[in-house]
Amino acid sequence: MDKKDIYLYVKSIKGISSITLGKIIEEVGSIEEILKLNEKDIYNLKNISLNIKENLVKYIRCLNLDEIKEELDNNSIRYICIEDEEYPKNLKNIYNPPLLLFYKGDLSIINNNLNIAMVGSRKPTSYGIYCAEHISYELSEKNINIISGIAFGIDSCCHRGCMRGKGKTIAVLASPLDNVRPSNNRIVANEILEDGGLILSEYNLGVPVTRGNFPQRNRIISGLSDGVVVVEAAEKSGALITADLALDQGKNVFAIPGNINSKMSRGCHKIIKEGAKLIENIEDILNEYEKFDFINKTSIKDDIKDLSNESLKVIHTIKEKGILQINEICDNTGMEIKIVNSIINELLLKDLVIEMNNKMYSVN
Repeated sequence: MDKKDIYLYVKSIKGISSITLGKIIEEVGSIEEILKLNEKDIYNLKNISLNIKENLVKYIRCLNLDEIKEELDNNSIRYICIEDEEYPKNLKNIYNPPLLLFYKGDLSIINNNLNIAMVGSRKPTSYGIYCAEHISYELSEKNINIISGIAFGIDSCCHRGCMRGKGKTIAVLASPLDNVRPSNNRIVANEILEDGGLILSEYNLGVPVTRGNFPQRNRIISGLSDGVVVVEAAEKSGALITADLALDQGKNVFAIPGNINSKMSRGCHKIIKEGAKLIENIEDILNEYEKFDFINKTSIKDDIKDLSNESLKVIHTIKEKGILQINEICDNTGMEIKIVNSIINELLLKDLVIEMNNKMYSVN
């Protein structure tokens, strides 16, 4: 039996959460050793409730793994355990990581790109909707993935904004993958998959959806990410729980300021006062991730083959140094401003660079 199948088997026993399973593995040594436990061994387990011990005794030998796997396969759902090489690297290092993940879509996008989580109110203002769609789209154009919780409001706006760009979007559910909540957002879930994105959950088919699932889901949203952007949130909001979790996990937290008279701005202003980075544009985010390469390699490779050596030098300079003004490009390349201006105009026409605020340029 594959290791991930053992995780699936044991996690299918009623009451076995990731925390509980982690405790048992720590005591017995490995996931494989659990299947070797007899009734006496199970009742001797430490720090495990009697109810869970009884469930282990009752079901440890009688679950039908083939039936469990067939049901997942019939729903086009795949699964991965924490010991698999493909398991998301960022998620392994958080407190209480999900030991088993169920997913649809392309899992590889998580480990191949920068991942920014964007969260916010389910009842956003028109300003919040604009910020969510605009920021997520611009980050996506930099080939950055956007992670959110596929809820109404800001979450859905962030997913859709990302799908307009070059990046991929990742939706983390608080429910099994065959039971998207809210149900109206099944359309968004399908759009994400059609766009080459990913939806995932730690909950197997048939697991009931409770209020406690949502804060548990938030630890995965922040855990997968390299940073969290709070777009718009009330003073008491699930989005702020995600931000707090991100801080606990050592992630960057960003917040978009809003109208001081709006209730939906109070959460963002609160965490800005507490140290979250105020952002006005994507440059405020990108500056924190200089080690990442934001260039879209696939599109550039096709488009630069006919460029002159001078144009290539300008592109590589911007790529290496980050967002630059014309005079900074001249300083770094040793080229005259007249030549650089001409090259920049050519690159803008080819969509190989983009012009930002204050006549600054970045690789597209």
